[in-house]
Amino acid sequence: MGGHLIKLSFCIIALIISPSFGLKAQTQVTGKVTSFGDGQPLPGVNVLIKNSTRGVATDVNGNYTLELLAGDEALIFSFVGYAAQEVNIAGRSVIDVILEPDFGDLEEIVVIGYGTVRKSDLTGSVSSIRGEELVTVPAVNPMDALQAKVPGVQITNSSGAPGLEPPVVRIRGVGTSGDPSPIYVVDGVILNDISYLNSADIESVDILKDASALAIYGNRGANGVILITTKLGTSAQGTVVNVSSEFSIQVQQDRIDLLSGREFAEVTNVIAPGTFNNLDAVPNTDWQDLIFETAPIHNHQVSVSGASENNQYYFSLGYFNQQGTIPESGFERLTIKVNEKFTPKPFLAVGTNLTVSPFRRENTNNRAPVNAYRASPAVEPFGQDGNFNEVIGVGNILADFEFTTDDVTRGIATVGQLFAEGYFLDGFTFKTSLGTELLFEENEVFVPVFFVSSAQQNEVNRFEKKNFRRTSWIWENTLSYDKEFGPHRVNAVVGYTLQEVKNEKLDFTARDLFREGDDFRYLSPGTIDPTTTNNDVKDDRDFFNQISYLGRVNYSYDDRYIATFTFRRDGSSKFLGGNQYGNFPAVAVGWNIINEQFITLPQVISNLKLRASWGIVGNDKINYLAAFNTVGNNFNAVLGFNEQQFFGQSDSRFGNPDLEWEEVKQLDIGLEIGFLDGKLIAEFDYYRRDTEGILIGLPLPDYLGNGGNAVFFNAGEIRNSGLEFNLQWRDEIGPIAYNAGLIGAVNDNETLFVSGVEGSNELLSPLVGNNVVTLTRAGLPIGAFYGYEVEGVFQNETEIANNPSISGAQPGDLIFRDVNGDGQITGDDRTFIGSSIPDFTYGIDLGASYKNFRLDLLFQGQMGNEIFNIKETIRPAPFNYEKHVINYWRGDGSSNSEPRPTIGGNNYLPSTRFIQDASFFRLRTVTLSYNLPDELLGKANFNAARVYLRGTNVFTITDFTGYNPEVADGNPLLNGIDGLQRGSIPVSSVYSLGLNLTF
Repeated sequence: MGGHLIKLSFCIIALIISPSFGLKAQTQVTGKVTSFGDGQPLPGVNVLIKNSTRGVATDVNGNYTLELLAGDEALIFSFVGYAAQEVNIAGRSVIDVILEPDFGDLEEIVVIGYGTVRKSDLTGSVSSIRGEELVTVPAVNPMDALQAKVPGVQITNSSGAPGLEPPVVRIRGVGTSGDPSPIYVVDGVILNDISYLNSADIESVDILKDASALAIYGNRGANGVILITTKLGTSAQGTVVNVSSEFSIQVQQDRIDLLSGREFAEVTNVIAPGTFNNLDAVPNTDWQDLIFETAPIHNHQVSVSGASENNQYYFSLGYFNQQGTIPESGFERLTIKVNEKFTPKPFLAVGTNLTVSPFRRENTNNRAPVNAYRASPAVEPFGQDGNFNEVIGVGNILADFEFTTDDVTRGIATVGQLFAEGYFLDGFTFKTSLGTELLFEENEVFVPVFFVSSAQQNEVNRFEKKNFRRTSWIWENTLSYDKEFGPHRVNAVVGYTLQEVKNEKLDFTARDLFREGDDFRYLSPGTIDPTTTNNDVKDDRDFFNQISYLGRVNYSYDDRYIATFTFRRDGSSKFLGGNQYGNFPAVAVGWNIINEQFITLPQVISNLKLRASWGIVGNDKINYLAAFNTVGNNFNAVLGFNEQQFFGQSDSRFGNPDLEWEEVKQLDIGLEIGFLDGKLIAEFDYYRRDTEGILIGLPLPDYLGNGGNAVFFNAGEIRNSGLEFNLQWRDEIGPIAYNAGLIGAVNDNETLFVSGVEGSNELLSPLVGNNVVTLTRAGLPIGAFYGYEVEGVFQNETEIANNPSISGAQPGDLIFRDVNGDGQITGDDRTFIGSSIPDFTYGIDLGASYKNFRLDLLFQGQMGNEIFNIKETIRPAPFNYEKHVINYWRGDGSSNSEPRPTIGGNNYLPSTRFIQDASFFRLRTVTLSYNLPDELLGKANFNAARVYLRGTNVFTITDFTGYNPEVADGNPLLNGIDGLQRGSIPVSSVYSLGLNLTF
């Protein structure tokens, strides 16, 4: 027995020391890699043995087999777009792994219409923004936070009224005379406005800019598409709770420099001698100081998110409250967000995305800042008896706040989607979704009986009640295919969609209510004014039915050559006959030069990609009845011997049954290049957008009997061309990590062709006052400012006699240039005097961190555009003047720039006198933050904690004399006109203190 044991011991020792033992002891591990959430197999996943160069890639079914050696302890699984995972072997022979998407690496995975694509496979021009960058500005609308962060995207928020109007967004210029705004796609639901959405709920924003990216949205894509993906739990580590709280103060720092009371009296005495007898006794009321207030903003939210093997969820509750910087204004919103995706079977997933947002808005007198600009400083707001004083021309602004601002809008916005996804065969996914948008608003306005003056009074109390609702549903069905075989990679989708959008308003006005208290504000048959009752469509562009067919194929060969083919066919209820359907194709190619074997690049270059695209997209943002003749009611007549009144109807507005889609043909050439292992990244895009068949509403001559209503025609072509660039640098110097970025865009806007009234070759703006102020003509930008060129001031009668002048000119009046050289000044001498479209927009992003501290700065600016300061032209009431008027012409040689004071006349005609440079440089945000160290987090049971101080709109350097050089209007023919519609309540500087907690 003992001999056998000895022999066995020697055999074991021999096996241990044998050089071939390692081969004989070799083992094998197998397994399958799938995607978290949908359970789909992941082909091409790298499976590497830790601390070795040995590894394999998963096959088309996500399976792998790997030979192990003694000492192999762990496997590392990695795949583009997914978080790498390390798994201990621990003697196991089968290791299945579920990889989670790495949403923190948005440079690798880009969201595009109806799918995602690898950044390396992207052929279109798409800009991606992480969700955390959207909470850097305390604002109602998430788009406010994108200012100066995306090249080629101009975002202008020229109104500081809380919750009143969304910012004006322009992507690659203006290509239409109608509505040039982009559309928003939030989790698959197509919208025109996202003011209901809490920025903290957004995971990412992807902006589609070129035709290759846009064609999948067909007739919606002419003005760009903004894709928004909201958050969903991704961590399998349990429930994650995030709490954020921010308190801000708004300060209206800027003031327009106006005449003081004494200066105003001096100028008034020149116009009407003897108006003020004692200049030293004239009051000096600063109406701007009386209306502007320091106002708070509260912004708080809490979210709960998490995931398990077959369930992902995200829930949040947000509260936003902004008081306005002028009295009786404010906005309050509660946002409830619920997202969930449930995978009961490996082949099936169902889910929902839902946002419910009740809100309340106080609508103040938005013209108050303009009225403060115009109000006479020589009048005190209150008399000795404590009553409001009369202010000629604009009324007493403080009395307006007292009597006419009982105006409140309450509503609820609901946007949601139900979806189901089925995974079958190898790489196929079928998705069906039903999305809805429901918006309900109720507005109540009460004006009591009051008297300030004969021009500012209300003899009978008035109660207005307005109801508005918008209902929209969209049903989308898509079949996608994602597959790799060898060097080939195919990503394809086809789909069919239906959408209906309707809106309706119902308005009533009651007069002479029995009492004025809140409890008596009801509509009753005895008080309703039937002439004010109205039931109609509120937004006639947002009323339609649509059916669409779509398809896209993205093909990549060997990670070097990429091609994308896209096609969409849309049918819209806004068009008739053969024009109802439009076809929108696009093609794009890409070349990852960095992966070419026959090209040797310098080692400093870490990425090099060239791409190009061409395609057609459309636009149908017109009146839903633009193609139809409409019949009007109440055309009553008295007929017969008994003179009996008969009810009558007649044509009230003509339509154009031959209307066609606007078409935008766009070419894009892009270059992406990286240096030093990605420390420096640069992207350049050249584009040319030609909009053909622009839908223009033109008034018909009165003799045709259209009642002055416009009729739409396809009557113009506009070209936008330009260059965009994005430069980003990231590096570390010891313990200091820093980054610097520069984005910019050069845009040239040119009208190629336009047909105006009765076949003219120009398109004029609607009247502003009694004047046309913009002109659109071939060779000019759309909405170009139109007026006289000022060459100086007439110093004496001799100059008037020897130069062309307008009849009645006197010494001290403006000299207008004789543009056509006919020896006289007439309307034909009006010419191009500026454009509201900037030549260059840019943003500068700087950041640095040291240990737990971080400092971030964002600057923005624009150059090459002008503002028409229309406020200065409004006469003849005795309004105040800007400060420069005090340097008025007092006699021969006294001034060659400021004319003599007048209350009206030719000196106030649209001219270069009122054109100002809109260029500016602004510190958009500055943020100093501190992350609590790990030892403190552990004691407080937090995973992360951050406190910060932030300033927004800290300072602006500009030559513009108004409140804000960002002046925009939704109508391209009236853009850049300050004091017209938008821009009444100025944008404020905001200072914030915030806290973020994660546990």
